[in-house]
Amino acid sequence: MAMTRRAFVRLTAIIAGVFGLAAAILLFLHHHPEAILALVGMAGFGLLWLVPVRLAVLALNAEGWRALLPGERQATLPLLTAAAFVRNAVNTLLPVAHVGGEVVATRLLARRGLPMPMTIASVVVETTVTLFVQIVLLVVGLGLLASYAGSGPLARHLWWGLVVAIPIVLAFVFVQRRSRPFLRLQRLAARVAGASFVAGLDGEAIDRAIAHLYDRPREWVRCAVWQMASALGGAGEFWVILKLLHQPAGLRLCVVLESLIQALQSAAFLVPGALGVQEGGLVGIGAVAGLAPEVALAVSLVRRIRQVGISLPVLWLGMRAAAGDGDHGDRIAKTG
Repeated sequence: MAMTRRAFVRLTAIIAGVFGLAAAILLFLHHHPEAILALVGMAGFGLLWLVPVRLAVLALNAEGWRALLPGERQATLPLLTAAAFVRNAVNTLLPVAHVGGEVVATRLLARRGLPMPMTIASVVVETTVTLFVQIVLLVVGLGLLASYAGSGPLARHLWWGLVVAIPIVLAFVFVQRRSRPFLRLQRLAARVAGASFVAGLDGEAIDRAIAHLYDRPREWVRCAVWQMASALGGAGEFWVILKLLHQPAGLRLCVVLESLIQALQSAAFLVPGALGVQEGGLVGIGAVAGLAPEVALAVSLVRRIRQVGISLPVLWLGMRAAAGDGDHGDRIAKTG
């Protein structure tokens, strides 16, 4: 039964990815693909600037993650940055519904000596904190979007999405703190798949570690601050991309793009790499913020180039490291 559910989620993600890819291709074909490619061509080797920008964004993210692992000497910033790269690569390139990346990153950290219960707890709490940060950033982005003429329909849809998201995230926190979810999952998996399936997994210890982190507000507040800095770094990436494309790049526009695209990608977590979602979102937001469709799609294409160019080699190295290849694990930790 467990395998069937995993297969169903994977199949759903693959189907969503196929439809998303088709939608993205149709958008490109409909909006003068030669003009889009010409814009991207203007960036040239300047696209390489996106590598250090991405490194800075994920390093800020990793610093927030590290705030949830106080006292763990193995949880160094280079190692957690490498794990963040791996997590991002898996979630971007594979049909894993934004869960597989967390699993691979957790295995990678466990291979480097971090205790599994605390590592899993840090991932769960960090993911929850990130959702709250995205909600705050979405409120800011919607406020800035309202300053553009004609933002009404798009803004209304996003506000309704926010109204739905807040109680879901709060319920997620309540379940983590009060319902001992990992112990329940461990018992359920043992009944369905057998005790050997969950051998070595201590659900009760994971639940205690999660509760411990929530009882230490200093840690998760620090995590939230670093995650917000990382999100603003994402806005900085939009600024760099627009400059490379020789387009106006105001702070308001970049924050709107980052906050709303992140919200759309989180809502469409089943779609691998947010295929079609990113493209459609940028075209829709661009229509309000004054970006021509060709420019919006050129921005999306540059982001895709960055995603694939960085994620493919990271994915290969990360999967090898998580599988126990110590040599590649050391290489990732050093290059992260």
